[in-house]
Amino acid sequence: MEAQSRSEGLYNEGRGISDAIAKSMSRELAIFVVVVIAIVGWFALGTHINVRKGHRFLEWLQGGLSLMGEKTTLRWLGSSVVHLQIEKAREPFRRVEVLIVLEPRDVPPLWLLSSLRGRRDLLIVRTELRAVPKLEMEILDRHAWSTHSVAREVRQRQWQRLPCDNLPFQVYALPPVADPAEFIAEAGGPGLALVRVGVRRTNNSLEVQWRLPPRPGPEARAVFEVVQRLAERI
Repeated sequence: MEAQSRSEGLYNEGRGISDAIAKSMSRELAIFVVVVIAIVGWFALGTHINVRKGHRFLEWLQGGLSLMGEKTTLRWLGSSVVHLQIEKAREPFRRVEVLIVLEPRDVPPLWLLSSLRGRRDLLIVRTELRAVPKLEMEILDRHAWSTHSVAREVRQRQWQRLPCDNLPFQVYALPPVADPAEFIAEAGGPGLALVRVGVRRTNNSLEVQWRLPPRPGPEARAVFEVVQRLAERI
């Protein structure tokens, strides 16, 4: 009888331990499932928001792309970048790229980190001119995430820092020096917040960046007319 009681005690003790382990595993499994559902749900929601916004601005851009060239090739790079390559670019351009760069809303940690660093949705028009620009200049919004590396580069190359009363811009250039205020006023014409105007003799490049608003505003044609006027000015 004593041996039987001891066996029953050991059995009950083992069963209690098994139940405790099972409860702990169930709790951990439940937490794991909730985390997975949250991550997958966030990914799906972030992707949906970006794709929807990307398509909205693609439709908006259609009103002005014909000013830059005859044919446009579209590519989605993940869910955060829309790349438009304009073939047979019109004068004074040899090549034109248009990018819609969205915040990485589909990846929570990356989105949070990039948001804290000031990353916002951007419209980028990147061109190669047929002629060599008469000047080299960088007009940079000092708070924008996309301009930090550019500012470091031109400082390392010892570009001249120009006085600029238009906050929050900082301006760097190589001689001959033009009036940056005129470029800032021109580039702000479409009603979008200007981030960068970059002119380089290397690759005959002109690049303009603006922040994208939550919804399309003025006609996209005005954006490309500004790029054309800037190209003619330089």
